[in-house]
This record gives sequence, C-alpha cells and structure tokens, in this order.
Amino acid sequence: MSRIENALDSWREWGASLDTRPVVIAPLGGGRSNRSYLLESGSEQMVLRINAPATALPNPDRGVEARVWRAASEEGIAPRLLYADPGGAFLVSAYIENGLPDRPQDNQGLTEQALELLQRCHRLNVDAPVIDYAAHIDRYWQIIQDRGASVDPSLREQRGPMHRILKDITRSSTPADLCHHDLVMENFVGSQKRLYLIDWEYAARGLRVMDYAAFAVEWGIEAALVCERTGTEPELLSMAMDFYRYQCHLWEAITQASHCS
Repeated sequence: MSRIENALDSWREWGASLDTRPVVIAPLGGGRSNRSYLLESGSEQMVLRINAPATALPNPDRGVEARVWRAASEEGIAPRLLYADPGGAFLVSAYIENGLPDRPQDNQGLTEQALELLQRCHRLNVDAPVIDYAAHIDRYWQIIQDRGASVDPSLREQRGPMHRILKDITRSSTPADLCHHDLVMENFVGSQKRLYLIDWEYAARGLRVMDYAAFAVEWGIEAALVCERTGTEPELLSMAMDFYRYQCHLWEAITQASHCS
C-alpha cells in the first residue's frame, strides 16, 4: 500500500485538472507483472499502474514507454497518458470502461478492428530504440539461471534452433516499424465500437511479423486470416509464432521463479 499512497501523494503533478486527491476504487485485473487500480477524483476516473521491476523488459528505460504511449494516445490508439513517474515507479492513464466480450476473437468485427489498430501502431512516428530479439531472449535465460528457475528440458533443446529461426526471420524482407510486442487480450480495452491498446512497456522498433505472430497466438486467430489481412508470408508468420511461443514459455519460467522467491 505504501507504493500506492506514494503515487497518490503526487496527484497535483498529474496535470489532469483534478480538484481532490484520488481514491482507490478497486484493483483492476489483467496484469501479471504490474498492478493496476481504478482511481476516482470527483467525476474523473483513471487508472494507476504500479510498475514491477523492469528486469525482464527489453528496455528498462520507462521513459520510452511514456513517450510511445503519448504518441499512441495522440493518434487515438491508446487511452490518454496523464502522468508517468520520472523514476519509473508508476504511471496514470485515462480509464476506458472495458465492455469487450469474453471471447472477442469470436467477433469478426473486433478481430478486424484489432488488426487495424495494430497496423496504425506500426505507422507511429516516434523516437524509440530498436529491439534486439536475440539479446532479449538471452536476457531471459540469464534471469532463469540467476534465479535457479525450473525449466522444461525441451526449452533448453530449443535454444539453438530458435536462434536459427530468429536469424531467418531477421534476414527476411519483413518490414520494421514501431511494434507493441505485448498483445495479450488484457492489453486491448474498450468496446465493439472502439478498441484501445494499453501497456506499452515492450514497445520498440522491431519486425511487424513479431506483432502479427503475438496477435495470432494470443487471440487464437487462424494464421491464414492474419496472412490475408496483413500480406505476411505464411512460412514467415509460422516461424514467428513458434518463436513467440518459445519466448512466452521462458517468460513463464521467470514469473514462476519470481513468485516462489
């Protein structure tokens, strides 16, 4: 609670024209690393996200996320970012009521809207570092080793082949742009009328196919549909989906080790 209270104490710096110190209404579900809370100040509602340590992020500089989130909000892709703590401890964004169905992937209109949102993300012109996917995965392995995390032996067997797959992907002609890189269902909020993307902490300049792969896996969308809508080569998307699943398994190992420590 001290981290929440410390964040709330800075409310006058948020630039949100608030008249009173916000109060916590309820915790918000979704995040497995960060913790988010619904706040209220008068008639205004907003989201406070308490950040987890940036140990496993490809870029620990939280200022990058703030810069990208603001650019995305200006284009109507993300809710408005009200404040980002200079020390990276928390951020505050406008609250978007989530009226999505339990299985948005069953709604063709929502699927199309999500893909359009993703493609708009790729057109963002914002200063962001280029992600080194190989270094990011190696960082995961280093954390696993440091924490003594239990890892399925098959993941160790995949390490070499996945690096080779990554080389094939990066040597392909897939376009590079600003990518979100964390397209779990929980990072899409809004309604059937309008979707938004939140939580841009993995955002970096990278390969579009990596976003398309994450979207296909997380939404359970047929790869053929993603290829048709995005013009991605089926073999390339298949490789990227395999790499994304491998990356997720490593992240799970890190998360479990963190919870057990």
